[in-house]
Amino acid sequence: MLRITLSAVLILTVFAFSACNDNSSTAPDLGSSNQSSVLQKTSDMTKSNGQVSVLSTTQINNGAHWEVKVDMPGDGGIVKFEYFVSNNELKEIKGLTPSFNYEVEPGNSLINYSAAKQIALNAVSGGIVEWKLEFDLSDNMWQYRFRISSGKEWEVRINATNGNVIRIKS
Repeated sequence: MLRITLSAVLILTVFAFSACNDNSSTAPDLGSSNQSSVLQKTSDMTKSNGQVSVLSTTQINNGAHWEVKVDMPGDGGIVKFEYFVSNNELKEIKGLTPSFNYEVEPGNSLINYSAAKQIALNAVSGGIVEWKLEFDLSDNMWQYRFRISSGKEWEVRINATNGNVIRIKS
């Protein structure tokens, strides 16, 4: 009886480990070409000529998004790029840490980060705490959002297509 019980436990353990393995047939098949495509897009947007210092490339939200964290050249800080796994299209770009002195060129007729940053700092003087580029579903447009500190914290939203300030709030 003990032999049967131990055999059953062993079989169930092997089954459980194989079912939870990332390489199992239930895990999404992403392929290295998808990861390469995402890294190439990131390199193109940062104008790093293939010298992107990638800190991590992971899938988040149950494999729905690629997340690429990049250490920007010089003293540029960390920037996170997020892509949809289904089509490798950009979901968002977010500046996580200072300094925010670098360039990101998102393409697709969107203004560059440095132009948006200058517009935001002209609207509200201060220091950038964080920034993000994303498609805002409620406004149905790509927007840059800047958190700026000047004694109090402000959020400045900029239309990423034409550079117009959409709103400023504290």
